[in-house]
Amino acid sequence: MIARRERGYATIAAIVGVVAFGLIAFELLAQNRGVLAEVRGEAEHAKLVAACDAGLYMAISGLATADVTQRWGIDGRARVVQFLDTTLTITVEDERGKIPLNGIIEEEVRDMFADLGVSGQRLDTLADSYEDWQDTDNTARPAGAEAAAYGGMGYKPRNAGFRTIGELRMIKGMDDALYQRVAPAATVFFGESGGFSESTSQPLALEVLGETAANSPEVIARIKQLSGEAPVPQTLAKVSLLARTLTVRVEARKGATYLKRTAIIELTGSNGPGYWIRYLD
Repeated sequence: MIARRERGYATIAAIVGVVAFGLIAFELLAQNRGVLAEVRGEAEHAKLVAACDAGLYMAISGLATADVTQRWGIDGRARVVQFLDTTLTITVEDERGKIPLNGIIEEEVRDMFADLGVSGQRLDTLADSYEDWQDTDNTARPAGAEAAAYGGMGYKPRNAGFRTIGELRMIKGMDDALYQRVAPAATVFFGESGGFSESTSQPLALEVLGETAANSPEVIARIKQLSGEAPVPQTLAKVSLLARTLTVRVEARKGATYLKRTAIIELTGSNGPGYWIRYLD
């Protein structure tokens, strides 16, 4: 009995000690409200990161399931799910439905920018600078740019293929507004599992690679599918996703806090994880 009572006292003392230590730590933090706010901010950010990671693995699981009736779509439409007290908006995009920056000809480069309303001298500058970024020589095209034109920017053309979408922002003639319109429809991860997929395409990519006008029935139908106004083709549910490169975007919202993460994955179907993460921001 005495031994039990002593153990009980010891437990209570330990709890009191933990609480007291916590109060002391809190008081020390509270002496500097900025520090306390920073700690809280970091904790909230960590929760959002964990929620985004959970959303990513939800998507991978949904994409990898063998049950086609339960398989997640790759049509680019948003899916909203709840993870604890955080709202997740998850979108899966097919990289084969985008413009492969390293796989288009000069005419398609011009179409890509022209379809966004660029014309005249700026169109010439963008198209020539795009080609100069990739070609192996140091001779600028008539409206283009080689190393000398980027001297004050701290970088120069790669003289090779684009490695990231972000490099597109660096070419002469590009600005933030235009980049934000081009980037969602572009890819450097087209893959080798097939050609351009109109049924899972981004509208701009459909205009450029599908050779259709911005107001064509095909583009309008695709825009309606992405917004949920029209159904997507049922045949998509049966498409094999193995070796198909996919982008998973996860947006996490909790009250006024927000975080967005993007991953590019490829399902392998092999033992173990069964997928590769080829890019993660």
